[in-house]
Amino acid sequence: MKKCDIIIPIYNSPEWVKMCVYALYKNTPEEYIGKVILMNDNSDELTCNCIENLSKKYEKIEVYKNEENLGFIKNVNKGMDKTTSDYILLLNTDCLVSENTIPKLINHMEQNEKIGLICPISSNAANLSYDIPENYSYMQVNELFYKNFKGMNFDACTVVGNCLMISRKCMEKTGYLDEIYGMGYGDETDYQFKAHKQGFEAKVAIDTYVYHKSEVSFGTSPEKQKRLEHNRKIFFERWGEEYNKKMQEYIKNDPIEYIKNNLKIEEKPSPEVLFFLPDIHQNAGGVHMVVDIVNYLNINGCFANILTERIHEYKEIMLFTPTFMKNIKTISPKCIVGTIYPTIFFCEAIAKHFDIPSVNFMQGYEPCFDNGEIYSWAELACRNSQNILAISEFLKEKCKVNFGKDAIVIPNNINIDLLYNHKKETSKTKQITMVFRDNFPKGDFLLNEILKKLTLKDYNIEINVIYMREIMFPINNNDENIKVNFYKGPLNRKEVSKILFNTDIFIDASLMEGFGLMALEAMAAGAVPIVSESFGIDEYAADKENSFIIKEVNNVDKYMEKVEYLLNNEEILENMSKKAQEKALEFDIDKNINKYIQYFRTVEKQEIKLTNKEQAESKKWYVNEEKLFKGKEVSTEQMSRKRRIYHKILKMFPKGLKTKVKLTLKKLIDE
Repeated sequence: MKKCDIIIPIYNSPEWVKMCVYALYKNTPEEYIGKVILMNDNSDELTCNCIENLSKKYEKIEVYKNEENLGFIKNVNKGMDKTTSDYILLLNTDCLVSENTIPKLINHMEQNEKIGLICPISSNAANLSYDIPENYSYMQVNELFYKNFKGMNFDACTVVGNCLMISRKCMEKTGYLDEIYGMGYGDETDYQFKAHKQGFEAKVAIDTYVYHKSEVSFGTSPEKQKRLEHNRKIFFERWGEEYNKKMQEYIKNDPIEYIKNNLKIEEKPSPEVLFFLPDIHQNAGGVHMVVDIVNYLNINGCFANILTERIHEYKEIMLFTPTFMKNIKTISPKCIVGTIYPTIFFCEAIAKHFDIPSVNFMQGYEPCFDNGEIYSWAELACRNSQNILAISEFLKEKCKVNFGKDAIVIPNNINIDLLYNHKKETSKTKQITMVFRDNFPKGDFLLNEILKKLTLKDYNIEINVIYMREIMFPINNNDENIKVNFYKGPLNRKEVSKILFNTDIFIDASLMEGFGLMALEAMAAGAVPIVSESFGIDEYAADKENSFIIKEVNNVDKYMEKVEYLLNNEEILENMSKKAQEKALEFDIDKNINKYIQYFRTVEKQEIKLTNKEQAESKKWYVNEEKLFKGKEVSTEQMSRKRRIYHKILKMFPKGLKTKVKLTLKKLIDE
């Protein structure tokens, strides 16, 4: 079995480094992997820490760090010098391989010894780009390509370096990348034309598709544009004539045009799991959790997607193109998942139409939302659910005791590789972090009191305040020894990780948590959380062992007692920090994603038996949705309590969704 060494040049962007390595190991048979060479080009602390975590998790990883930033080309050349296998893959950190990318590329080269370089099609690769269609993940596109174009490749006009395989024979004759191209751009195409001179062919494999974000390390700065123009000039002075000839041939035999004309896309894609999130936005932990689960399901070959109405300033990795509500009739899901109580009514209607199972993904104790005003609606959603997937034992117990419904528990999970601070060191100045979430049940009024008291005392501390809305924070500005850092949210994942990475004590005074994700993330980074006894916190927090749990949740002095205790007991703080990290390791999403896969595939096998009446109602809703709700709506003053809450629920949905939920809600009102 011929192996491939993988070179991953790294400069910052730890969130992409982690996903790149994860996808590589998940989608490549072990026997094909020679070395995984992580070339750290003097990255920041968070990235270095992530690399260290990955090197401990996976075998065959070799890590090399440059003491100064050398740039892409010199960094890759150093990596090429460390390879020994028959094939070498250059893989950018923001490029995620799909199932069997490496075996397929090797197979192309084995079938034709003249091939010296070969790359796949990707989601962002200049003239070799193919956009991920709506309803699909990049892994599904890869599967489509393989079904339609197995074993096919085209001559490349310009190969793309984000995922580029080079044979050892080609490398030995052609040499390394030319460092005249400085920090990068144009170097891989230059290498391709040098390889041509040595008798090697360059190909594009159209049976293979990978995800590529692009611009993660270099960005889109004016300096980058100048570098691009400078390198283009060098390239065309060397290879202009040959390139123009190649381009003419390429235009006649364009692989992307061939794909567009010959790819048979399923009339109705069938995601195994379809989550319903009316909005995908940055300022909600539940949204992040759902997107993460969908990303991981897809990388693991369990095709999933999100049904949504809009995406608003979402800053995190998303390896799929969501299904928009207006196009729901173009898919045929095997299972649909509601993500908050109003979506459950709609999901049940969808489930009845498609004759599929539905799931209520319960991430919080929803009857307490909105100060309990929607209690009866949240209860109805729970009672109306075919299946309930809860994130904590607390929620499971509530469902059973209060509503007579059974639930399966899969605790929330976190990105350990990005958060786990394996070199946690304490300094004389301790950092305390708190998050103001602009929501009364989240305890902002308590955090204000705590913040005031912290700045009134003579502590050797630095305070990090993450907030969502501009307010007048009650701090004592007279003490110059206490530094307060303000971070306006919503922050992206890397920004939050950076803050937690240096945090010693994390304070969460929330009165309502189904699980409490940020405290767990703080624990992974080595912080000791001081948290209110709020619902699902017991899932991971052990009082006086890895955290302090405040039972008198409204008593600010109790929080302050624990802060002072930790500040005055360095050894106890360190010991609790270590125990906090040990516990957090249990919630690594890499290790636990299989629980979701097994759960959803078990749910998919359920037999759904509908009465003739239910089938008729579902068909009527689906085909004639605009006729389902007639008549004028009464004013707020005339409404019964049920009707007021009914309209409140409708307001949570974008305009295009309202008629689609009215039938189910109206039935509940009438009953």
